[in-house]
Amino acid sequence: MIIDLHVHTNVLSPCSDLAPEEAIQVSKLKGLDGICFTEHNKVWKTEEILRLSQKEDFLVLSGMEVDTREGHILVFGLHEDINSILSVEELRQRVAEAGGFMIAAHPFRGFLMFGSPELNLKPEQAAKRMVFQGVDALEIYSGKVTKSESHLAQEVCQLLNMKGTAGSDAHTLKGLACGVTIFENQIRNEAELITELKAGRFTVDNLRRAR
Repeated sequence: MIIDLHVHTNVLSPCSDLAPEEAIQVSKLKGLDGICFTEHNKVWKTEEILRLSQKEDFLVLSGMEVDTREGHILVFGLHEDINSILSVEELRQRVAEAGGFMIAAHPFRGFLMFGSPELNLKPEQAAKRMVFQGVDALEIYSGKVTKSESHLAQEVCQLLNMKGTAGSDAHTLKGLACGVTIFENQIRNEAELITELKAGRFTVDNLRRAR
């Protein structure tokens, strides 16, 4: 199954111009099998996600992109809004209690603009970021990062022996599906998504195009 794991909509993310129904229709046209709405620090109500999924006859899932002191984290399985800036350790505790999954979102976005090349930042140095101690996976492809930033994320992912995911981080229709995660097994709901993420039964594709 081909799923965009990182999408923002104008319902709960003020920075997005993307209407949920439009996002679903374009995702269908681009050959996706599902989409995850990961709003900033807010989570969709389960009944609203189910309503949308049934109405559009398409797999719609909900997660959240949480701001932490160490960076942005994609969270699945936590059904509460986050109203303060947590540490990764604090977020990890909440997600563990909920049986969820955490992904470091675009972990090196902006790094190459702030002097990293001049500092000759090596993957071994980058891998020491505190955020990686509390997550289950790294987002190695994103529609909002450069090729160099993606490459660094891939190298760090390998060093840490972790799995890498992909998502578009779309805020507009144009951005959808510029990075998808491909799951081996069928996913029908959030619980199955988390099971497959934990099992590592997925690969990634950057720049997924319409069929």
